[in-house]
Amino acid sequence: MTTIERNVVVATGPAPQGSYVEWSPVIAGAIGASAISFLLLTFGGAVGLTLTSPWPNEGVPAWAILFAVAWWSVMVQIGSFFAGGYLAGRMRNRWADATLHEVRFRDGTHGFTVWAVGVLFGALLIAYAGGAALHSATQATATVAAGAASGNVDAAKNSAASTVTGMLLRPTPRASAQPPAPPPPAPPAAAGDQPAPPPAAAAAPPPPPKPFDPAYRDEVNRILESTVANRELTADNRNYLVGVVAARDGISEDEARKRVDAGITQLQTMENDARNAAEKARKAGLIAGFLTAASLLISLAAAIGGAHLGGRHRDEGTMPHLFGRRFW
Repeated sequence: MTTIERNVVVATGPAPQGSYVEWSPVIAGAIGASAISFLLLTFGGAVGLTLTSPWPNEGVPAWAILFAVAWWSVMVQIGSFFAGGYLAGRMRNRWADATLHEVRFRDGTHGFTVWAVGVLFGALLIAYAGGAALHSATQATATVAAGAASGNVDAAKNSAASTVTGMLLRPTPRASAQPPAPPPPAPPAAAGDQPAPPPAAAAAPPPPPKPFDPAYRDEVNRILESTVANRELTADNRNYLVGVVAARDGISEDEARKRVDAGITQLQTMENDARNAAEKARKAGLIAGFLTAASLLISLAAAIGGAHLGGRHRDEGTMPHLFGRRFW
């Protein structure tokens, strides 16, 4: 048996004078894909709000909402690019100088161009709208990674080192100097009894705390920042911290050493929590990046397939149908 492949030329339009790319169908398809995507994402966001609740132990779990958001976003992206590619393929002219295979290739090329224009438009929109948010996120990441940078007062106040510094140098509460209550009147002495001794003098109130030099606070904060950066507290720095805390609060060196050890433990805990949060964010960004790349590749195939389908319906004069009924 011999199979003969024929190239069919259908004279349905004049040959182009310049480029084979028709930008009008491409732009129309890209705009249509963007509009469909915006509509469906808005609808999905409204549905997602009905699944959440501000009250604890109510609503859908967070992992289920995250999975639903990712699945819906991917499906919307694929479907919108398929519709945009179909629109471009259906509206494009079929030129008289092209064979059937060349027509299909040019239809797919217009679907690819719709996808490229849509991706480029979306990237520019995200870059414009999310530029400020990205800048803020970058600054926050740098603050977490570097701690309180030199000369940045706001960052220093918000760092873990500054928090522990405030805990170490927080003055110990002292009893307020209230005047003692007057003693109850003594009963009248009977005949022959000895007179009652005079009441003891009330204890003197504790002295007010001494003024503290702010330079010590800056030095303690610098030592703790160095501890975060080097992940080590030297013996000299530990003895210095113990001496400053003991002099600040008027406590013994043993009590000051316990307070310093508790502060260093809290500092390490806060550092580990920050690193764990950064690691979770890194993994989430990694998964989101791979998911976005995979969905874009599938959307590319959908746009090319939609353009092929639209071109075939254009040549056959077929009307699009949805669920067995004419859609357009």
